[in-house]
Amino acid sequence: MEDVLPESVMLDVLSRLPAKAIIRFKRVCRKWRDLVSDPYFVHLHHSRSREALMIDWQGSLEWVEMMEHEDEYHLHPVKSLSILIDPSFSFAGSVNGLICCYRPYDSVYILNPVLKEYMILPKPQLENVIYTYGFGVSTAGEYKVILCNRTVSFVQNKVYRTVHTLVHTIGTNQWRVLRQTLNPQIPIRNGPGVFLNSHVYWLGYGQVFGFDLNTETFELFPSPSGRYRKSKLGVLKGRLSLIIYGPSKLEVWVMNGRTWYKERTIQENISPLILESQPLCLIDGLKGTSILIVHHKATNKLLAYCLYTNATLHLNYQANSFTVMTYRPSFVKLHSFQRVDFTYEKVTKHHCYFF
Repeated sequence: MEDVLPESVMLDVLSRLPAKAIIRFKRVCRKWRDLVSDPYFVHLHHSRSREALMIDWQGSLEWVEMMEHEDEYHLHPVKSLSILIDPSFSFAGSVNGLICCYRPYDSVYILNPVLKEYMILPKPQLENVIYTYGFGVSTAGEYKVILCNRTVSFVQNKVYRTVHTLVHTIGTNQWRVLRQTLNPQIPIRNGPGVFLNSHVYWLGYGQVFGFDLNTETFELFPSPSGRYRKSKLGVLKGRLSLIIYGPSKLEVWVMNGRTWYKERTIQENISPLILESQPLCLIDGLKGTSILIVHHKATNKLLAYCLYTNATLHLNYQANSFTVMTYRPSFVKLHSFQRVDFTYEKVTKHHCYFF
């Protein structure tokens, strides 16, 4: 039986569908399955997919999509995905549909939740606990994981601090220790970095540090004046953002080039509920809107707040703590990173269990 539509038209149509629908359509026939696996389709679909959230909630990962309904915006949990994660795992970030997570003193994983695949990277040789980590892709398309750990030694009653920076390029068989690393005296914060345009950024006290994935060097960037203990980096409309918050107001700053400007100020008379909450991330909404995701401390619930309409939506998630990251689903197959001379330990299951 001849195809009714040319292959190019089918690719164009399928690439506009949400990932949830495409997963079902893969089962229709072998030709559709092959089309969905085509590298051109993978790139085209990812470029058109909407930004969503990935929530680590009570030991399982769920992605949450933004939906438009009668000119209003809602956050819609996708219930088709449930992948159990060991609570000891930390998340280094999400890039092009791939998520990097690791267990302290143990292994680093790359996970594609849509295809329910994961790979285990070579075990890094660390002298101390990791305090800074990141995940991103260079301009040349090399996916890299960055781990930094700080060691302290005492020599003749003097304290010496050293920072080791390790980089693993997906598709290779080793971790590389960089010569150029962070100044051990700089109080850079613990936790994952924020990826944007071939850079991973971390926040110090009143300073922003960037790691160039192309040159594998660190760089100090300007930040709004003052040292902010309550602040968080993010990405808003394709630019680096900084959330500064306190009991009386919340400010969203955006960096244009190397200059910061204030995008939005939320005061107590506008939304006291948001000022009682812990900011988690920013996400681009539909038609130019911007959504702030927060954890309300009193109720332990997630809230979504539109920066421009002041509308607040209570999400159906409740826990003492959350890990929330922006996520754009993709069909990138992990076997595409395999090389002839090196193969990752990789398992593909209907459900992935990291225990």
